[in-house]
Amino acid sequence: MHAACRTDEYLYHQLIPYIGNKRKLLPLLGEALKRAGIGEGTFLDLFAGSGVVSRLAKRLGYRVLSNDWEPYAYVINVAYVECNHPPLFRRWGGANALFQHLNALPPVDGYIATHYCPEDDERPDPDRERLFFTRRNGRRIDAMREQVAAWEREGLLDEHERAFLLAPFVYAASYVSNTSGLFKGFHRGWGGATRTALYRILSDIRLSPPLTLDNGEENLVFREDAGRLAEHLRADIAYLDPPYNQHPYGSNYHLLNTLVLWDKPAVSPRIDEGIGGKSAIRTDWRTERRSAFNYRHQAADALATLVSRLCVRRILMSYSTEGLLPVEQVMEILGSRGPLQVLCQPYKRYRVSSQRYSPRPTTIEYVVVVDCERRNGGVSAREAAEQVRALAAEAA
Repeated sequence: MHAACRTDEYLYHQLIPYIGNKRKLLPLLGEALKRAGIGEGTFLDLFAGSGVVSRLAKRLGYRVLSNDWEPYAYVINVAYVECNHPPLFRRWGGANALFQHLNALPPVDGYIATHYCPEDDERPDPDRERLFFTRRNGRRIDAMREQVAAWEREGLLDEHERAFLLAPFVYAASYVSNTSGLFKGFHRGWGGATRTALYRILSDIRLSPPLTLDNGEENLVFREDAGRLAEHLRADIAYLDPPYNQHPYGSNYHLLNTLVLWDKPAVSPRIDEGIGGKSAIRTDWRTERRSAFNYRHQAADALATLVSRLCVRRILMSYSTEGLLPVEQVMEILGSRGPLQVLCQPYKRYRVSSQRYSPRPTTIEYVVVVDCERRNGGVSAREAAEQVRALAAEAA
């Protein structure tokens, strides 16, 4: 057994800052898995995102089927969930030598430096220029990503090798970005008005290999619509973590998708030149990855359809009292598949800035366990909703 299996190192290694990241909810999810009463078998994570829950399931010994249709999430989860061992990279003398080569490449003025960085790091102009990265880091990103792209064009990378290189790219770019985690905007100056996090924003971007864990299973990663995929897969446990609100992940993390796809969307080099606006958000999520869960009038039907399609013994679902769907509706839909157990945890609301006051600083995150093999036991949908509402009232 790898040492990482006995520690949290594998779980949290190179986790990107992410809205909805279940890092702080893992103890509650661990308890939910105990309540589910199935300690082995296949675990299906249909909205994997950063992948931390898939990693937890993998560490616990489940065979993991992990899915997310965002390109950045796909490469992260291929590297950390599907790969049980690091690719050998024999052509380059091993993974460490390859990463050393990438980190040592001379910087170049390319797509990222031109469109997402200021001309002069010492005198940035946030009214005309995008400040997602320092130009120093933008030029390093261009050099490294162009090298990986060249290897891709030459057919030198298989799917695991590609993901093993791009997953660290996603993490490292997030780490040095001049943002608070989202790419829908950037700080007006380096670190914003409070100049917080300069230690990471002004640091030089560096790539390091992902940490793998061999659980002895054939784990698979998909990039498909969750509802369609659910029709074709069987599992012992399905975990659902659908989007809670109206903000699409493809919009929030558009620049990470650009780094992975490297399709260089057409945007103007400057904010005031007309194409792309301030944040230059790519628009393909609207046509290729639009989620019904981001729309109040569609989310309930989407959840009901998904839940009805699952061929599993247990369903685990996490959601928030701040979500588009009221807790009563969530419980009614889940209760259609079997008796419920519910676990709750007060949770600090996500804020893009620690300096901003929130009138409701606490929300309730809840995890529902559905026993699809029984019709009796547990609690009813009404009782489960009352439990959540009672805790929410206490936390208010």
